[in-house]
Amino acid sequence: MPPLLSLGELPYSTSLTPTSENRGLPQRKAPHYHSPSRSNHAKPLNGIIPIPSASVPNQQSIFLNPSELHQARTLLDQLDGVSVQGLVLPEAAGHAILSLRSSTCEFKFKKPQGLATNLNNIIPPTTANSYSGTSSRLGRMANSILLNTDVAFRYPTPSSPEPRDSATQVSSTALPIKLPVTPQTPKHRPRNETAYPLNSTTPVNVEHIMGSQRTNLQLKVVVPPLPQSSDANDYRVFHVESPAKNPKQAVSKKRKRDEVNGNGISAPSKDQRALSDATFTAFQELTSDIFEAENDSQLQSSSNGLPNRETYFVQHEGDGGASLTINPETNVKLESCLQKVISLGRFKDITVSQLCKIQDLCEGALVFADLLDVRIDPGWGSDEISSWVERAESVNASLRSARTVLRIMVGGRDEKQIYSEELLQKVLSVLYKVMDTCVSPVVESRTSGTDSSVFEIASAQKKVILQLLHNATKIMQLLLELLTKVDLAEVTITSIEFFVIRLLFVENAHAEKESVLGIHKFESIRRTTMNMTAQLFLRYPEQRRFILDEVLVSLQKLPVNRQQARQYKLEDGTNIQLVSALLMRLVHSCATRSVSQSSKRRKFNLAENDSTATSRSQGHEDQDSGSEDAERTSDTENDNSEGHTAGNQKRGVSSTAPLAKDVRLLYDAAGSNAQYIIEFFVSRASTASRTGDQPHRHLLDMFVGDLVSVLNFPDWPGSELLLRALFARMERITSSDKSTAPMKNMALEVLGAAGSAILDVTTNARHLAKALENDDSELSATLIQSFEDHLTNQVEDGTLLSWTGPYRAVIEYLGASSSDPQTIGAQGYHLTQWTKMVLWGTNSTNATLQVPSAQLELANELSRIVFGRKWSSSGDFNLVSGTQCRLAYDLIILNMGFGRAFNQIFQILLRAVRSDQTTVRSRGLKSVTQMLEKDPTLLDRMPHVIRLIINCASDQSPMVRDSSLTLIGKCIVLQPALEAQVLETVLGFTNDTAASIRKHSMKLLKDIYLRNKSQKTRAEISENLLHRVDDLDEGVSDLARQMFEDIWLVPFWNLSPAQNSSVERAIALKDQVTLIIRTVQRGERTSQVLQPLLSQALGSKSKNPDANTTACKAIVAAAFQGIIDTAELPDRPEQGSILQTLTVFSRACPKLFTQSQLEHLQPYITNLSTADDLNIFRSVVVILRCVMPTLPVMQKDFLKQVQEDLLKNIVKLAKAELDEVVACLWTINGELGNIEKLINIEISVLNKLYSSRLVDLTDTKQHAELSKIKRLILLAGHFAKHCDFESQSEKFSSKLSWWAGSSVAECVIDSIKPYAAKHQPLSLRSVAMDNIGMICQAWPKNFNRPEITLMFQHVLKDDDPELQRIVLSSFRDFFTVQDHQIEVKVSSGERDPLAHGKLGGSMTASDNDGAAALIAQGFLKDILRIALSSQGPYALTATEVIASITRQGLVHPKECGPALVALETSTNPKIAEVAFQQHRNLHQQHESMFEREYMRAIQEAYSYQRDVVEDLYGFTTEPFKSKLRLMYEVIKTSKSKYQSKFFANFCAKIDFDVTKLDVSADPPTHLQYARFLVENLAFFDYGRVEDVLQATSCMEKIVAGTGAGIAHAINTEVFHVRLEPGADNSASVTEQASCAVEVPLKDIDPLRLRRLTTASMILSMLWEARTFLRRLYGINASQQRRENKAKASKDLSKPPTKANGITGDKFVDSISRTMRSLDTHDLVLAQCKEFADLLAIDNEVKVPAEDGEDDQGRLQTPSVEDDGESLVPPSGGSRATKRKSSVSISGTPHKKKRGRPPLGGRKKSTKSVDEDEDSY
Repeated sequence: MPPLLSLGELPYSTSLTPTSENRGLPQRKAPHYHSPSRSNHAKPLNGIIPIPSASVPNQQSIFLNPSELHQARTLLDQLDGVSVQGLVLPEAAGHAILSLRSSTCEFKFKKPQGLATNLNNIIPPTTANSYSGTSSRLGRMANSILLNTDVAFRYPTPSSPEPRDSATQVSSTALPIKLPVTPQTPKHRPRNETAYPLNSTTPVNVEHIMGSQRTNLQLKVVVPPLPQSSDANDYRVFHVESPAKNPKQAVSKKRKRDEVNGNGISAPSKDQRALSDATFTAFQELTSDIFEAENDSQLQSSSNGLPNRETYFVQHEGDGGASLTINPETNVKLESCLQKVISLGRFKDITVSQLCKIQDLCEGALVFADLLDVRIDPGWGSDEISSWVERAESVNASLRSARTVLRIMVGGRDEKQIYSEELLQKVLSVLYKVMDTCVSPVVESRTSGTDSSVFEIASAQKKVILQLLHNATKIMQLLLELLTKVDLAEVTITSIEFFVIRLLFVENAHAEKESVLGIHKFESIRRTTMNMTAQLFLRYPEQRRFILDEVLVSLQKLPVNRQQARQYKLEDGTNIQLVSALLMRLVHSCATRSVSQSSKRRKFNLAENDSTATSRSQGHEDQDSGSEDAERTSDTENDNSEGHTAGNQKRGVSSTAPLAKDVRLLYDAAGSNAQYIIEFFVSRASTASRTGDQPHRHLLDMFVGDLVSVLNFPDWPGSELLLRALFARMERITSSDKSTAPMKNMALEVLGAAGSAILDVTTNARHLAKALENDDSELSATLIQSFEDHLTNQVEDGTLLSWTGPYRAVIEYLGASSSDPQTIGAQGYHLTQWTKMVLWGTNSTNATLQVPSAQLELANELSRIVFGRKWSSSGDFNLVSGTQCRLAYDLIILNMGFGRAFNQIFQILLRAVRSDQTTVRSRGLKSVTQMLEKDPTLLDRMPHVIRLIINCASDQSPMVRDSSLTLIGKCIVLQPALEAQVLETVLGFTNDTAASIRKHSMKLLKDIYLRNKSQKTRAEISENLLHRVDDLDEGVSDLARQMFEDIWLVPFWNLSPAQNSSVERAIALKDQVTLIIRTVQRGERTSQVLQPLLSQALGSKSKNPDANTTACKAIVAAAFQGIIDTAELPDRPEQGSILQTLTVFSRACPKLFTQSQLEHLQPYITNLSTADDLNIFRSVVVILRCVMPTLPVMQKDFLKQVQEDLLKNIVKLAKAELDEVVACLWTINGELGNIEKLINIEISVLNKLYSSRLVDLTDTKQHAELSKIKRLILLAGHFAKHCDFESQSEKFSSKLSWWAGSSVAECVIDSIKPYAAKHQPLSLRSVAMDNIGMICQAWPKNFNRPEITLMFQHVLKDDDPELQRIVLSSFRDFFTVQDHQIEVKVSSGERDPLAHGKLGGSMTASDNDGAAALIAQGFLKDILRIALSSQGPYALTATEVIASITRQGLVHPKECGPALVALETSTNPKIAEVAFQQHRNLHQQHESMFEREYMRAIQEAYSYQRDVVEDLYGFTTEPFKSKLRLMYEVIKTSKSKYQSKFFANFCAKIDFDVTKLDVSADPPTHLQYARFLVENLAFFDYGRVEDVLQATSCMEKIVAGTGAGIAHAINTEVFHVRLEPGADNSASVTEQASCAVEVPLKDIDPLRLRRLTTASMILSMLWEARTFLRRLYGINASQQRRENKAKASKDLSKPPTKANGITGDKFVDSISRTMRSLDTHDLVLAQCKEFADLLAIDNEVKVPAEDGEDDQGRLQTPSVEDDGESLVPPSGGSRATKRKSSVSISGTPHKKKRGRPPLGGRKKSTKSVDEDEDSY
């Protein structure tokens, strides 16, 4: 047998191109293959009978053409017709007979394979009659020649069938035995008559022969002595052990499993031999019939008894004429017979001429198919489709012929004739045509689109196309087999490579309904394509880079959608990309020794075997001799290898170095290709984005995802190597200062996925180890212990690399599980990696061997397997289970370079969190989050991680804060114990400036709330969520309302007080009540927010009003139980706290209460002895007032008791309590109908007030009387407010003699009005004015009374602020009621119980509209003045009134709009909030109108800051924010065009006319105003990149436009710059100083100088703001050009990203320094000089073309864009271009021509202004 092949080596390698291995033998070797008996051959008989030759027969026919064949047959027929007896033979025949008689040639025939050894079966006794039977079948002439010649021929003599021991058997096969033959015929008989019986009929005495041979045969093994030059250490001594007593022990396990013959094929049984003979005979008969039919067709006739042409052939008409090809049925039979003959080992018995003849017959079909077009045209009709079907069937038949051709080529023959390069190209041509023009377009067609017609036609002809696909698949499988066995020409290899790569990237459908052929059918052929690509990559190393380039470049053809891309299904169901699978396979195949790498050695061994077989050709068993000699050769190699190992053990590592070097080369080749692939992906993805046109970024993500998916699959080891290379590349990107932020983000994302993959492997290994705990095998115990050692960082390399370690387990499992090329390649990679690790260790950069002496023998054994011997399982290792294999492979991964890099990956991510780039910090946090999700124990092992995350919560960038918040949420889920540590941070996020972060924090707080049972924690969270209900962002407000409902009401939806709920729910309800009480007690603001929130949740607009009402009723009922007994509630809350909470529910929805509950409250209003009693009293009264109007029926006794208690304590109550009590009394009066009591009280009060009207209350002695009057005014006012006495005016008139009016309300006002006069004490006036306003609110027509209007006007204009607050409060409360009524009317039928109930009708007035209009028109100016004059509570009240007026649309929006904008800048947050809300509403309703008012609003805001806030800065600190930020937040909601106009108008307010500039003030007014605007521009929170570009563009236009004239004036008037003729007028002021004529300062107009300095200061500040913005947001010149050319770009609409570390401190310092420029003359000159240099040097100062502006209408500087120069100078200190003077030397502006200015003659400045941008 041939020597054992290495992994990946294939059994056949026959080249189609001439090589040194397959050329003819040289002359010196020819005698070994030449038989002396064959030297004298007979001469041919007239050229008809060919000369017998032992050489390979020629595939060409002996006849040149059919005519010669016809002539030969004619001659034979003539000879047969001649009588031999008595006639003279033709001269030619005579010469032939004489030649044959004189010949001494003896023909010997090899024994056919599988010939039985029983001589009785081979040589049966027969007679000479058999000869006659044989000769009778010959023609007359042939028979005559046979009888007249004596040519001996014989079969090989069979050996004895007796069993022999192994030693005898080896001897008999090794030594040739010649059997003597005893002639039994007379000597006078013809030689031929004697030879024939000798070969066929003569019995042989085998026993005699074999016995004699045995007696004379002595077996000896001659061992030659060692050469003198040899070393004894090179040899190894083997000790032969005695055979075991048990015969079974003497046979190895492998021998029992695989009994093979000399050829490596299982020894056939009798049935198999019979089947083999029958199959071979059938093949011979089929081919004989085909050949005869073909010959007949050439003669255009058929003989009797021969098959005709139509049975086997079909005729095609082509351009070259008619041609015959084998028909499809015959082709099927022929290929089937061929396949069976090959599988049964009889293929070598077929002559080469037969095979070549078959290929010739198939070639015609291939030529014909190449002329046919199988392309499908979308516009075809039925006739064209029918014609196409015929062509497709013909091509299908040709594919069958191609299969037959390839089947012959892959059979394993060594003859070169059957490997025709031309024929193979024809096969490939047909295959390419079918796949490229037919199958691929059909696969890519879809039901819709341009190729829908092709889809319809192909669907109708699906069966035909599937047959084409089936045959094409078979051909590709045969091509794959051919690639594994035969070396092809480079041209052929290249064409196959292009074809398979094209096929790899054909886009298959993602759904079955979109596919004609079916997804899986085409994917099966694509798998074959992948196998072909991998085989090409493995076999031809010189083609590897080309294959990789083609595959990688074609990646952009992949579908981006993941569902479409991942169609390669693994064994466990995981789907990955086919290209990913291919790349991984290509990588790990590099580490497997290919056939081409060992071809020379293999071919040499084959040649040696041929030589051995030929030299023994005279023996009786040539085939066996050759096979056993090959086996002996292999055994000799093994012995030499073992001797080499023994020598290595003595000499050390030096003898291992050659093998180690080869192993290193294999492993490095795999690593090099992995790096090449990764570099391609990364380099392309670094310049692309996910949303861009190029898919490389998305492809990288998918590729990394595929690598991670198969990382722990032992049959895909290339993923680990690729990930290792990927990590190294990403590490370089993150550590490089030249890497951009997008590149670092990409690297961090990839590293996060890679780190998560390592954690997945660890987790998987932990599960596998647990699953093997009950396994008692030694391997399982070893693997579990190794994994435990790995977790503690104590695993040793020796354990992992041992002979019985993880590598051995993986290789054994792969070898036993599958024999497909993928698994074999993976097995080879593991073996190479194992060998490399043993020889070189884990350090890939180490250049020296690291083989310990204990592992030296293992290293040599692995090296021999890698480079020579095939891996085979031995009996010392038990069967490996799948679980053991996976755990072993996980151990390998975790201890390779990629697995050991986990800590380094995690540290890189943590460093990224501290980066100075915003997006990098955010991406780092997300990647850390991803890894923490995989392994929460990282928080325990690295406590500094959580501190780092918390620090990021205060980052300047919203993106980083959001990522930090996300990570905090993950940490809490993974480690709940961290809640207490991070709760305060999360609560702070609810007040973040970014709405998205507020929403995110609220969701996180909700999760914490639901997990946490602490009442304190829940109360804090509830308070924060409630405050978000009033958030300015509607999304945040809506989310807060929904969360409130989810956490407070939803858990108790189905809980009713009347039902018997479970104990758990009852306890939960009590806990909830306690929580609500705690929350309400946290502040008055909470109660104010909770009341409308409950109203909305229980109102008709709510999604679940009924369920929410049920829950609230249960809460109210539980609270009442706590009032009765505080022990019923957890923590025993006080009764006052419970009642205060119930007041919120009563105001929100009085229907929640019942009469019985109110009855429990009556005792709490009886006694008012302490302050606590007063608080409880107030809460009870509020509940009673709100609830009683809604109850259908109430007990009168209860109402009377309540009325008596209230009236009894009425004189003790303060204003707030009195208001509630009077309202409650009026409500009770509605049920009891005893209004007389209330009338009597009011009449009594009015009489007392009337009688005291003349008392001088300013006298200090009247203090008691003053207090009494105040009490009376309160009683009169509140009764007049809540009680409807208008119908009882007669009773009042009868009892009030001094009053004769008709309105009781007017009577009360008239009674109180004297006490509001100016001469009264202020405290009394306040009380009187307050009650008058309160009565007017209830009865609005009184606002229209002239005396009331005049009184309010005097108060608002020039009276005390406290009185102004009271009047404004009256207005505010009035409008509040109006707003509430409007909301009620807008709502769907909901009625306000206080305004429209049966007990609250007194609050309804008919003169509301008139009063509102009067207030708005008569008092608005005064209200605006008050609001803009201070920031105290009076201003807040005035702002609320303004908001109400504008809300109701009582005035034009422009009258209040500017004031609202100014009030937004107030330092009082309440004023700013009210103004902002109403400003936003106005902007949404009147956007177009407001556009024209914003500039006036900005002026108003500046005045407000100057006069009221007394702060002229345009920003607030900690952090820096624009004072006009709220205005800009509203403007950001408008469209892009609107914002562009705003910035243009805003910057125009900064611009000025220097001749009209007022500089009288110190500092000048416009300078201060410009500073305010510039600083606002600098600190706006821009929402889009386009906004930043627009703002900076407007700034540059002003500086370039106005600044050009200012700079010229400074140069000419201040510095008197004059240039000599011919001087460079582009020099800077500094360079021109030498030629400047200085004028004394006394001759310079101070006013002109001050104006020029002020102008330069304004423009300098504007340029500083522009520079600061560009630095802050990273704006460069390319973005600015893109803004000018493509404003609609989607990149410009993205939010800008702020650079970290730029806070604005230096910008503020620069502005302050500029503002001090007017302090001294030196500073003035310095400022002027600096500004002149700015415009002279800075290359970005340019004059844009204005719309409609004359080209010559203003002073200009050269346009940098016209010059083709970048707006931003490159880094490295590049210089900016100086500006040429835009005016003439004489100072008169010249007309500059538009266009590109000349570039010559310009000098470069040594510094660019933009270099200062880094300072911010």
